[in-house]
Amino acid sequence: MAAEQLTLLDLAPEVTGPRSARPRARRAGPAKPAIAARSDARSAEPVAGEMVIEHRYPQALEFLREHGPDAVAVLHVLVARAEPVDGRLVVAASTRGVAERLGFLSKDSAHRRLRQLRRAGVLEVLPSTGPMDPPTYVVHLDDTGITVTHPSR
Repeated sequence: MAAEQLTLLDLAPEVTGPRSARPRARRAGPAKPAIAARSDARSAEPVAGEMVIEHRYPQALEFLREHGPDAVAVLHVLVARAEPVDGRLVVAASTRGVAERLGFLSKDSAHRRLRQLRRAGVLEVLPSTGPMDPPTYVVHLDDTGITVTHPSR
């Protein structure tokens, strides 16, 4: 009455089909780099119309640990779209627009991260210009460890 035992070596390998790709329902197209790579020797220098966003460690790491990666991602979306106005970074952005731009946050999560950044003093809301206009924020990067460089336009 001895039962037959199969070892792993005795089992025939299963035939598997091609791996399914990760669903990309939220992404309309391929991700675009913030600054396009150039092949010439000046590729490290920004040109007019581009910006450089840098994280200065350890201060940026402390900000990341305190607020989390989602808040830093939301901040990057805002900074990448911000324009320098009178020495301040100003950006108009809706919660839905931020969520769509990131692709991995819902509008509710994006709203919570925007509120978190406002409470932290990183974002300051300017008075609304109209009932249908998105909120306009002034971005304060003083204690974040993140710097933005806009070359002359």
